[in-house]
Amino acid sequence: ITTSTSFAEAYLADVVTEFLSRYPQTQVELIATERTVNLVEERIDLAVRIGNVLDDSLVARRLGACRSVVCASPGYIKASGCPRSPDDLRNHRCITHAYVGRTEFRFQRNGQTLRIPVRGQLQSNEAAVTRRAALAGAGIAMLPTYFVSADLASGELVRLLPDCEPEPLDIHAAYLSRQHQPQLLRMLVDFLADRM
Repeated sequence: ITTSTSFAEAYLADVVTEFLSRYPQTQVELIATERTVNLVEERIDLAVRIGNVLDDSLVARRLGACRSVVCASPGYIKASGCPRSPDDLRNHRCITHAYVGRTEFRFQRNGQTLRIPVRGQLQSNEAAVTRRAALAGAGIAMLPTYFVSADLASGELVRLLPDCEPEPLDIHAAYLSRQHQPQLLRMLVDFLADRM
């Protein structure tokens, strides 16, 4: 199985552990990486991918939604102010994802998608780096709620723009073929769908 490092750490490792305890004769190799893995070339049975655009050559089953939050440290807010609307983000340092949303943050409001241009000094392909930078006061970040809920609860990060929800991303189980799918893979995909 392959998935992003942050999702593996924050969620998938626990679910796979539960699956293995239910099926103790099973073995799983969980590859956490921030790049899109070629399932054929790297002999991967299953990718858990977060995003709204998937490779057409793969079979995908939607497992759930990944919600995000726009947040910053109290130190950043004290030094740079608090944005009152999505448009205010244009005047702030934003920490962006190197591949997704590098130049814009997307929000949902009244059934419409708002695309807000953002800029900053730091981009990263890994949510853990973005989180650490936000905690250190480097700027405003859009991060998955599964990864920063404890930081928000403790006050180390502050949720910004609560009236505008960042565009949700789908979580998919992606694999190569419906016809040649091993029973164990079907069982795992069903198990993931049930948990999400």
